[in-house]
Amino acid sequence: MKPRRKLRLVSQLLLGQMVLIVIAGVTLIGTAFLLAPATFKRHMREAGIDSISAQTHMSEAFASAFSFSLALAMLASFVVAGVIAWYLMRRISEPIESLAIAAESLSTSGAPLSVNLGSSTPEIDRLAEALTKMSRELSKIEEDQSRMLLDLAHELRTPIATIGALVDGIEDGVVKGDAHSWNTIRDQLQRLNRLSHDVRNVSHSYEKSLSTQKVVVDPPLIAHSAMAAWQAQFEKKGVELRVLYDNPLPEIEADPLRIGQVLSNLLENSLRHTEKGGLVELIIDQVDGGVSFTVRDNGEGISDNQMPHIFDRLYRGDNARQSGDTGSGLGLTIAKSIVESHSGSLVATSKGRGKGSTFTLTLPYIR
Repeated sequence: MKPRRKLRLVSQLLLGQMVLIVIAGVTLIGTAFLLAPATFKRHMREAGIDSISAQTHMSEAFASAFSFSLALAMLASFVVAGVIAWYLMRRISEPIESLAIAAESLSTSGAPLSVNLGSSTPEIDRLAEALTKMSRELSKIEEDQSRMLLDLAHELRTPIATIGALVDGIEDGVVKGDAHSWNTIRDQLQRLNRLSHDVRNVSHSYEKSLSTQKVVVDPPLIAHSAMAAWQAQFEKKGVELRVLYDNPLPEIEADPLRIGQVLSNLLENSLRHTEKGGLVELIIDQVDGGVSFTVRDNGEGISDNQMPHIFDRLYRGDNARQSGDTGSGLGLTIAKSIVESHSGSLVATSKGRGKGSTFTLTLPYIR
């Protein structure tokens, strides 16, 4: 059984409008023929026309003239109303058809669209703007996914190749299966595990599904918790870690584990890029509208060409790659997503290579 062919939108709208016009016309004609003759006869009686033959002749003349005039008026009204209805329906249906074609193009090509419908209704204009915005976002998502897959393949290549070479070397007897070899393999496995964990977190942040459990918390408590987790690593590398703040500070509503994760990422980032004898400071201040956590170091710094990309997924600066940095390149991306889920901001500044860097996390306080 073949599916019934559906009428186009303009045809359905025009057909519906014509049905309304016909119904209105039939109602008008019926009402006129029901009331007009009786009203005309009453006026003849009031005018003193008592002759039956005269009344009959005048009634027939009135009926003929009235029917002819009404028929012409209905025809003219039907034509005029039909043309106006067709014009209005086209104004509604053409932009919708254009949007449908644009949506089909988006589903096949994936290229960003710029839908310009000219003068249309505000509702359709909003729909066109939403479709244009969605197409740009989808295009950006597709570009990010392609770049992320390429970068992820690059990040996986090094630990896999290292482990494979060591295993082959140990198996062939070229490399000794000593503590150094096993520690190297263990480090590379840890790097793979960390990368998989970070990819999962950044996927959740991309889908805006990072779980948060916000509570009222004192900012220094979060800072000290994050510092305690990294104090040993700082001491091992010989980098000084300080925390600076003035009491009292306003309380904030946040997920202490998630914000602690952000501060841990920032501290780890500073530790990786600060040489022995360097200094990293965690400063807590009250600012307009909230509380800021600033992580400042005197390490490698960030060059001008790197600054726009430091929050990109899997991005690592050239100095990080050359130094053998084992970071996944996802920590700052995850940190920014967590901060944005708290209606806060995370910005980075640096005076250039070799002049340190500063990351400032700002969260609104309880009003």
